[in-house]
Amino acid sequence: MKLTAPATYNRTGFMTDFSQEPRSGAPHSASESYRNVAAVVAALALLQMAAGALSVVGPLSLISQGASSLKIGIIVAGYATGFLLGATLAPREIARIGHIRAIAGFAAATSIAVAALYLSSATAWWLVMQFIMGLCVASFLAAGESWVADSAPPERRGAILAFYLVSAKIGFIIGPFLVAGIEPGVAAGFLVVAALYTASLIPAAATNRAQPAPPTSESFGPRKVFQIAPSAIIAAFAAGMVNGPVMQLYAVFVGGMETVSVTQTAALFNAFLVGGSVLAQWPAGMLSDRMDRRVVIAGLALVAGVSALGLGLFSGVLPVMLIFAVAGLWGAGAQSYYGIAVAHAADRAPEGQATNMMSGILTMYGLGTMIGPVIAGVVMALIGPSGLFLYASIILFALFGAMLYRRGDKAPVNDADKSDFEPISATSVAVYDLTELASEEDPDAPAPASSTQDEDEDDDENYWER
Repeated sequence: MKLTAPATYNRTGFMTDFSQEPRSGAPHSASESYRNVAAVVAALALLQMAAGALSVVGPLSLISQGASSLKIGIIVAGYATGFLLGATLAPREIARIGHIRAIAGFAAATSIAVAALYLSSATAWWLVMQFIMGLCVASFLAAGESWVADSAPPERRGAILAFYLVSAKIGFIIGPFLVAGIEPGVAAGFLVVAALYTASLIPAAATNRAQPAPPTSESFGPRKVFQIAPSAIIAAFAAGMVNGPVMQLYAVFVGGMETVSVTQTAALFNAFLVGGSVLAQWPAGMLSDRMDRRVVIAGLALVAGVSALGLGLFSGVLPVMLIFAVAGLWGAGAQSYYGIAVAHAADRAPEGQATNMMSGILTMYGLGTMIGPVIAGVVMALIGPSGLFLYASIILFALFGAMLYRRGDKAPVNDADKSDFEPISATSVAVYDLTELASEEDPDAPAPASSTQDEDEDDDENYWER
């Protein structure tokens, strides 16, 4: 009988790996690392697919039950509140139970909460379930993104970051199409979303590499970040105030267009919203590397503001395809400047503190997603579904003015002191570790070689301290 070595433990005291049959002392191969990364990215893409499907199923189900726009906005704010709390508390829970257990538990809890939405139309019930879902989704993302960051081979971190972000957006685009043929309010829609959340467990369980150690870096609060980079905090808060309600309530807006199939139109509308951001994010980021990032943020806000104003005023008279095109322009502007705001904060961050600042920026974004849906719901209740984009246009025009004012108040960072732009999403602090490591790596340098499994385990333990 062959005996296996016992589990090893990292400095935080939880199990990180079990010894396996040695492969002649060879380290994990590159192909094995890529398979592990692909598995975790697939899990995160399925999670985003479920979120995209829920963005159609949830609001349209509430509308079919006679819910007002204000009620829907309050419920969406409950999700955002849970998400913000999850992003804050997730590292502690991941440290306690480990990444695999965290992903399994959070995905299962989210699936149950989605299925439970069908049981009642009471506002309090939906508010609690949405809070649980936001809490669990944020924690799932924190665990999954830190795992991607750790598993990525050093010489390919930049490419893997782009692969992950594009995969996540594609998942969010596909999700609504999976429920496009389902009548609003029926059980089938909730079952599809719950099944997608459950399915995200499958690829996550297929990885065979040790889990990374949890984050230990000290984070900066919003006030401290504001003292260093006020424009980044303003832009992040505005992004939450706009993107939070629009991406959660766009199905309500589409419902006011009186199309033949609300669910199919909502799926297409979402595809243009997200597709616009996919096409614009990299060009906008590279442009911000060559000029004052605040000017680029102002330009994107202006494009998004004009697009939002057009959607709010003329959605009842414009052809559907033109509405989709304007939605794409809105997505290109409104969903691209968050990453530039993060890059602006990194430019002004003290040496070695860029990652720590992410917590404060993400907190401000989360606060915006909590407040925005409630205000948008009030506006929509007063003037109708078109109020969603009229509300968004006011915030975006205000951001445009704020960025121009800040540019005149403080000189831009010298080009030599700028960090290279990397795309990033407002999901967890963990994904920024991957962007920072990717920007630090020399793409022409060979990957660091390891000769033993112990060295791989040391890399796992030291990742969050790099």
